[in-house]
Amino acid sequence: MKKTFIINPTDIEEVLKSPLSTALRAECEKLNLCYEEITSEERDNYILEVINILFNNNNLDKDSKPAGEVRLQEWENGWNENLEALKNGKNVNDLVPKYPSKHKLVHWRQRIIRPLVPNFDYKIHCLLVDWAIENFLNTSDTIFEFGCGPAYHLLRARKYNPNAKLVGLDWTKTSQEIIKQISNNGIDMNIEGKNFNFFEPDFSIDVPAKSGFLTVAALEQVGNRFDQFLEFVLQKKPKICVHIEPIDELLDQSNLIDRLSILYFRKRNYLSGFLPRLHQLQEEGKIKILKEQRTYTGSFFIEGHSLVVWYPL
Repeated sequence: MKKTFIINPTDIEEVLKSPLSTALRAECEKLNLCYEEITSEERDNYILEVINILFNNNNLDKDSKPAGEVRLQEWENGWNENLEALKNGKNVNDLVPKYPSKHKLVHWRQRIIRPLVPNFDYKIHCLLVDWAIENFLNTSDTIFEFGCGPAYHLLRARKYNPNAKLVGLDWTKTSQEIIKQISNNGIDMNIEGKNFNFFEPDFSIDVPAKSGFLTVAALEQVGNRFDQFLEFVLQKKPKICVHIEPIDELLDQSNLIDRLSILYFRKRNYLSGFLPRLHQLQEEGKIKILKEQRTYTGSFFIEGHSLVVWYPL
């Protein structure tokens, strides 16, 4: 019988290099993040499966399809499932994205492990988002989440910032319909939705002082076309910017599992060159980077939850 392990609050603190609050420690324990190690044969099979995807030229396969605006209708369709569920159930749990992975393995600390609890990746991902919000957006008067989808992370932010106005921005129209339902149903009355395209930002959007910007697995869709969004941020001058995204520069090119993750980033045309550009802006005296770190967590194909925190000067 394989030995069972559990990710406890101390493990999370080690990868984040930061203590967890009492509330987040309790949340981590409640999630019961049990897993088991895989055998060497299973690891080999995992590597072969990833390599097969990397060399698969069938762009109709969702595991191979490049990110970008060509997938806009897919996102509309996906969020429409959440919208219809919310209309029928009027429950905040209806906002959780309905695209469960068919894969049963995930990234953890440069290894591939087998979770023993449902929605393991989603649970640990939300724990990391909660930590980032609690530490960096808890005093923001307005929280803007770009690429918010069904706005489930924004509503989680309410636990750590009860008074902030929440603004969800997304390129799908369905996202704004979801946020309208959230407000109309009384789930959260201090929230609004706006249409926003990373490639063509709406510079007329008003950004009050002491605002915080958040992206969670959203900038990953822009590849290397992030300059217009950065120009928007530099003009609007929020108090803080928090990104939880795939950042290949923070992974280890000499580690096999990391290297496969990076190659998959490129296969899917995920975010590329963003952190080096922030470094350049910092050298030019235009921004200040507060934190850049990997979190050693991820899904089947990637370690995609790296953290970057900065603000314009």
